[in-house]
Amino acid sequence: MTAMVVAVPAVLNQQSGHAVVNAPVLSVHSPISGTLQDFNATAGQAVSPGARLGRVLSLRARESLENELSSLQERLQGLQSQQADWQRLQRTFERRAKLHADHEMARLQAQLAEVDSQARAQQAQVRQDADTLARQERLASENFISPLQIDAARNALQASQARLEAIQAREKMLRIEGVAVRDQVYLGQGRNDVPYSQQKLEDLRIQLAELQTRLRETHSRVQQIQNQLAQGGDGQQALQEAPIHAPVQGLLWRKFFANGSEVIAGAELAQVIHCRDAFVDVAVPESQLHHMSPGTVVQYRLLGTSDWLQGRVRATSGSGNNGADQTLAAQLRRERNEGRVLVDIRPQDLPQPEASLCYAGRVVDVKIPRNWNPQALFSRLTAMART
Repeated sequence: MTAMVVAVPAVLNQQSGHAVVNAPVLSVHSPISGTLQDFNATAGQAVSPGARLGRVLSLRARESLENELSSLQERLQGLQSQQADWQRLQRTFERRAKLHADHEMARLQAQLAEVDSQARAQQAQVRQDADTLARQERLASENFISPLQIDAARNALQASQARLEAIQAREKMLRIEGVAVRDQVYLGQGRNDVPYSQQKLEDLRIQLAELQTRLRETHSRVQQIQNQLAQGGDGQQALQEAPIHAPVQGLLWRKFFANGSEVIAGAELAQVIHCRDAFVDVAVPESQLHHMSPGTVVQYRLLGTSDWLQGRVRATSGSGNNGADQTLAAQLRRERNEGRVLVDIRPQDLPQPEASLCYAGRVVDVKIPRNWNPQALFSRLTAMART
């Protein structure tokens, strides 16, 4: 009976000593370059999400702001000078466009006056030709002249009326051109719709609008920097402070810098272990991984204790994934042919995790159910008999 009690569990279960309690760690980075201050938390100290761990002070903030202010002021002066030049050019183009419009209107008015004179003269000619035709018709009715003379007088009247209509059409066209000039649209064969000065004026207006936008942005940034420098007081240096916060609830696992250390932006200052996601990290022969599916019940106990606890398999990975994982608190040593099993831990099974650093790195005994395959066993025995 004693032999059965001892032998049967050993036959039905495989016990692994290559297992540790593990937990993820999250890095705390420096938000800016400067000097580390008030970083008084010690390893193993409990932290809460968003808790302030310390701060980083940048003593070079004022020098940086002053350099930026100087360059922005030079840029502002350049933009203002460019704006003044463009505004002078705009006035030049406006003056030239106005001169062009005035000359066009003067030319059109002169042509309208000339056409008006031609129209009055042609109207007089039409009246004269109409009177001549009426006299010719009276003489023809009394047989003093031949009908051919009447036809000649009628044709002369029609020609005079046609010339008058042409003059009136030209007058109408000139008036249309006058309206177009007042609307800054210039018509005519071989000419652009808008003269060169007017085209450049429109382009310059768009560029001035963009320039004024850049001026407002630059001026706003200059005022912002001046306010920051003024808030720094009369001291030689203005301090820029950036707080350091804990990313999750857990324990401070490692500190890489002490108070007064000079750090750069993005430097890793510390690591916080996430106790609520602790698990058992087990190394097993890869041949046993095929039956360690998620949800499989596994027994484990901390080395040196007698109580066996239960956990469930979270995930598995093969021996090809033996690289070190820097995001975990402990590194499990595995052989080349060993796979990996992650077993979830119930929080109540490990009391007071803060007092034991979340048990990270503690060696664990694990009982894994054996998967007996009769065919594989028979093949092995057959191979042994042949040898």
